[in-house]
Parts: sequence; C-alpha cells; structure tokens
Amino acid sequence: MADEDTADLFEASLLLLAGTAPLRHATAARRRTDWEVVAAAWDGAPLRVEFEAEYAAARFAEVIRAVPEVDCWTGRREAGIRRRYETFVVDVAAAEPGSVLARLQDEWTRAADLLLGDGAADETRLRTRAVAVWRCALLTGAPRHSRTGLRLRAPDGRSLRLLMRSAQVLGVTCEAHTGRGRQILSVGGRGAVTLRSTTRAAS
Repeated sequence: MADEDTADLFEASLLLLAGTAPLRHATAARRRTDWEVVAAAWDGAPLRVEFEAEYAAARFAEVIRAVPEVDCWTGRREAGIRRRYETFVVDVAAAEPGSVLARLQDEWTRAADLLLGDGAADETRLRTRAVAVWRCALLTGAPRHSRTGLRLRAPDGRSLRLLMRSAQVLGVTCEAHTGRGRQILSVGGRGAVTLRSTTRAAS
C-alpha cells in the first residue's frame, strides 16, 4: 500500500478516536481503553461517529474510505433538550468491523511509535503523520485562534506527547501549561500559521 494510503489510515484512526471521545464518559466505559470503547460500540450495525464541526466529519468520511470494503454516509443530528444543537455524523459500515478496527489500531500504533521513537525515520513519513496529528486536533479540538497565535487543549497525556512531538517535526515550538486541570498548548507567531495550514485537506 502506498505511504499516502497508510497516512490516511492513521488520520482515520485519530479522527475515529476524537469523534467517539464522549463515549469515554459513559459509566460502563470508564475502565476501557479508547479502542475497546469503539469496539463495544461497533456491534455489527453501522458505527456512528459524531463531530461538532462539519469539516471534521467530512475529513473523516474522506480518509476512512482508505480502508478497503468500508462504506460510510454523512448526515446531521439534532440533540439537546433545553438547548438544541446540531452534530455532524458519519455512519461507517464494514463486513468485518473487527478487522477494520484492528487495522486502524495497528496503523495508529505504528505511526505513534514512529513519531515518538528515538530512532532514524524517513522525514517525509514523519511530516505526513505530524500533519495528520495537528489537522485532527484543530478540526476536533475547538482551538482558540487570536492575532497572537492559537491555544488548544490536549485531552490526555498521550495526545499531549503526540502534539508536542508533531509540532517539533513541523518546526514549530509549543508551550504547555496546566489550566483548570487540563494541559493547554500555546503556539504563537509563524508557528501558529504553520499549524493552521495543516487543516487544508490533503491532495
């Protein structure tokens, strides 16, 4: 498989975990890993992945098609009782969901090891995966943009390490600090422009 395809698989895995992140707060899911939560949710029926932003859903639909024999459909859903809001959904179907999840998890593990490893690695492969990390974070993480730069919350320590390392690969310096119990990443100057450019869809 071409490297572009495996990079898409990595981005699909990132978006899948980001889109299903709210499931982690369910009582029955608290002791499970992210991948176990997704596997439990995908029980043979199409897996519904929800995003707050339409462009995040569109990007996920684009890259999940890199997985052979996977179909997906996009749509919208209204939720909330007192305050109504809209989410953007992607329904994913596959003949063998377990095989699809295993493939995505394997690609996530390989790419994360590539980024966080201390050995020599091909620069192009590093950069494409670093771009995928930041594109996913900016599409799903509700970043705060200002004239001085951008701020982004890292949902967990694993994500923080990937974001910091990916920024380094892209030649960008990030500062991390704790705010309200969460890790906040701050990027200013040209670095913020570089990271914002990752949201442009891959050709």
